[in-house]
Order: sequence, then C-alpha cells, then structure tokens
Amino acid sequence: MKKQIIASIAATALTAGGLVVATAAPAQAMCPDKTGYTLHATQVAMPFKHVKQFKDGKGGKIVVSKSYSGSVSYNVTAGAEAEVGTVFAKAKVSVSSSLTKTNSTSATHTYEHAISKGKYGHVRYVSWGKRVSWKKWHQVTTSKGCQIKNLRSGVINFPTKSEGWQYWETKS
Repeated sequence: MKKQIIASIAATALTAGGLVVATAAPAQAMCPDKTGYTLHATQVAMPFKHVKQFKDGKGGKIVVSKSYSGSVSYNVTAGAEAEVGTVFAKAKVSVSSSLTKTNSTSATHTYEHAISKGKYGHVRYVSWGKRVSWKKWHQVTTSKGCQIKNLRSGVINFPTKSEGWQYWETKS
C-alpha cells in the first residue's frame, strides 16, 4: 500500500511539472525483406510431337517398332510465362538435375507388352517429365507479425532426358 501511494505521488508530481510518463508496447521486430519460391513436383508423361499413339487389342500382345525423330518442350499450364526461367533453375536444383526445357530425340525403339483379355492396349513414346507446381511469395510485416503474401503461382511441365514407351489399357 505504501509503494502504491509513493508511485501515485511521483506520477502526480511528474504530470504537474509538465512531464508525462507513458508506457508503450515493445517495438515489433521487422521481418526480413524476402521473396522466394515454393516448388512441388510430380511425374508426368510428355508425348513427343509427331510421334503416333498406337492401339491394339482386344487382348493379345502389342508390339511397336518405330524409327522417328521428335521433340517435346516445356509447357506452361497455369501461371506466368515470365517465371519459366527462374522456376526451371530452381527445379533443376531441388527437383531433378535431368530437367530440360526441350528434349529432342532420334531413335529406333521396339516395345512389346501383353494386353489383358478383353482390353485394348495403348502405347506412345514420352519423356518422363516433371509437373512442377510453383508459388512465388514475399514475406511481409503486418500487425500480426511476419506473414507470407503469395504473389503468383502456376504449373509448368518440364521434360527430362529420360524417355520411353508409355503403356495403358482401356475397355474400348
């Protein structure tokens, strides 16, 4: 009780003398000014241009032998074309070093696969690429602290140097 009275008298004396004592919340730390990318990749089969798709069946076996030249290039399925270079560079490091913007090939390749009874077998020549979903973000300081603001996002399919026949079956 004695301490409260002394504090009250001191505050009154300071106020009367023209000084006002005030308390403030501690200053909020600023977030580092940072922009970055988040990447997520899954496998995607990317067909080569000008290479036919083959279908055979019902049942039995499909055998394909093809001499051809073809290429497959990256494609932007969503997002900004301007981000391709940056996303590609980051994906080569964090996703797969075998990513490429274009895979050109010239080969003769024979492939054989049994077709399930009553089904049709399909075959096409593909690059086993990566579907890279990306987000460009910026870290900002708000009244709630550090927060991430998404600037752009998209999806880019990149071919890799890995290629081969893709097989699947259908009922018709």
